[in-house]
Amino acid sequence: MSLTAGEIGLVATRWQDDLVGGILRSALSPAEPDRIVLEVRTPGCNHYLQIVTDRFSSRIGRIAQKPRSAPRPHPFVMLLRGHATGAVIGAVRQVNDDRVVAIDFHGRGTLICELTSRHGNLFWIDPGGLITGSFYPNRSHKRALVPGKSYVEPLRRANTAARPSRFEDDEDIERRIEDYYLDRESDAALEKKRRVITRMARIARRRLKRLLSNLEEDRARAREADVLRNRAFLIQANLGRVQRGDAQIEVIDFEGNKVVVPLDPSIDAVSNMERLFKRSKRLGRATPRIRERHEEATEWLARIDLLVERISVATEDLLDEMQKELEKRFPDLAAREALKSGVTPKHLPYRTVNIAAGKIARVGRSAADNDALTLKHAAPNDLWLHVRGRVGSHVVVPMGRGEDPTSDVLVDAAHLAVHFSQAKGEDDVEVTYTRRKYVRKPRGVAPGAVIVTREKTLMLRLDEARLKRLLQ
Repeated sequence: MSLTAGEIGLVATRWQDDLVGGILRSALSPAEPDRIVLEVRTPGCNHYLQIVTDRFSSRIGRIAQKPRSAPRPHPFVMLLRGHATGAVIGAVRQVNDDRVVAIDFHGRGTLICELTSRHGNLFWIDPGGLITGSFYPNRSHKRALVPGKSYVEPLRRANTAARPSRFEDDEDIERRIEDYYLDRESDAALEKKRRVITRMARIARRRLKRLLSNLEEDRARAREADVLRNRAFLIQANLGRVQRGDAQIEVIDFEGNKVVVPLDPSIDAVSNMERLFKRSKRLGRATPRIRERHEEATEWLARIDLLVERISVATEDLLDEMQKELEKRFPDLAAREALKSGVTPKHLPYRTVNIAAGKIARVGRSAADNDALTLKHAAPNDLWLHVRGRVGSHVVVPMGRGEDPTSDVLVDAAHLAVHFSQAKGEDDVEVTYTRRKYVRKPRGVAPGAVIVTREKTLMLRLDEARLKRLLQ
């Protein structure tokens, strides 16, 4: 619950008594969202005035020390720094006994703090009464609170100060208010963390189940290796009987049974035999890796199930460990949650570029980031590109299952692969492309080095206009 109008009035009165004549040294943007802090200097003392606009805990009050800063200052804080730094506080007043406080700065303007829960906002008003900027875009449905318009006060509400204060009106009232809300925010933060981890675990669990299903299909295909190899041997033993155009051949297998071996009628007997040997070898080579990935996914699924069981009773430290474990295994989920909460992720191993057909391309930032992009952030069916035989970025274009890239998507992505490689600026460059599932990284090889199968090549002629569009 936010501060009531009566409680806000008590704090505003103390600010009027203590802070008039003080100088605004700086406006601060704390790491916690939905708030600003004003650093005010009065003779012999620094004050940190916190103004919180969160819909569930709107309030004002002094805090004991300078808060931890956000990575980037809020634009409204930057506006205040430009217009009010060094200004002298002339008055602090409650507007119409409501949950609105005005802080007047001599000759500079007025900071209006509307602490009205979900409609709360902060405004900087110039000396002529016009709005210069606001903390949020206009939240009011009845007033046009936008830059360049005159500020209009909220409609006067009856009995706004009638509710009794929860805090005793003495010199410690602001400390008690902050302690009260710190406890509430700590509990809320813990619940939010539980929700975030639960959401990450649910998505991870869904992914792992889908992966296990796909791996089961791969295992079933891998078991065909022996069948294909036996068919190849049977064709080898009966090469003289196979004619081009035959769709099948009926032979006696090595156990004396009559079997039918299907053939590709468009190729000769030797080509049919070699194709079957090749497919058999590839499937057999994949079997150990399929088994390894299946075991790993099964283990992770069990760990996530255990994590979900413990999450409702986990302490904050244990929740932090759970979140780190999930973020390590599923870094893209961490990035997604960071974007949802408005926090800039610490590091993504790729830059994102908009390309044709509403698609995006992800471009690796370094050799190590290439590994992370390809192995951790790409799905099996995604399009994968790299300049052939040259050092450069991996490029990944997310694709749906069964979806093929259009020619424009392919050419756009190839331009990015060339631009972020040693071949940058060359006119004709050969670009390799395939699906991500045909890219693997052997153990012990250098960062960024991979082995590609089923690759295709594109001879790209550089289009300067296309590249300029992509980079913009």
